[in-house]
Amino acid sequence: MADDSVPPLNGGTHINLTVRDLDRSTDWYCRALGFTVVRDARPVESGFTFRTLLHSRALTSIVLGQADRPVEEPFDEHRVGLHHLAFHVPEREDLHTWVAHLDAVGVEHGGVQELFLEAGHGVWLRDPDNIWLELYWLNADYFMQRMREHHRARRAERVGGQQ
Repeated sequence: MADDSVPPLNGGTHINLTVRDLDRSTDWYCRALGFTVVRDARPVESGFTFRTLLHSRALTSIVLGQADRPVEEPFDEHRVGLHHLAFHVPEREDLHTWVAHLDAVGVEHGGVQELFLEAGHGVWLRDPDNIWLELYWLNADYFMQRMREHHRARRAERVGGQQ
């Protein structure tokens, strides 16, 4: 349950992903999802070469990192850590535009599907390292109603506790 005393967040802005081949992954994220390379960095003590990719329409970034030592095994969402990475689209119809784009650039995907856990619709795909990605539209009306119900229940608990 959410704690109202926790400071607010304003969305996610970036994620760092470890990849096996920095150039291959950079090409894929730029071609498939429309990211642009904005920075390369190699902090000596890190053991990584990093490349920052920015999506100009979402103001979100992905930092791809290739370790100095080889990483052989592909991503597996069944291990502890990241399960998948999701990007929100403004309108449900935008998912069909994404499907057409992914088809045009030769990226495999699962088509537009209803998302039962999140009350919306999404398109599932995998990057070159098998990282599971989701393009999704969230049914905001559904979640806003759930949030209102949550706040009403909390208010009722506080009022009931004062009597």
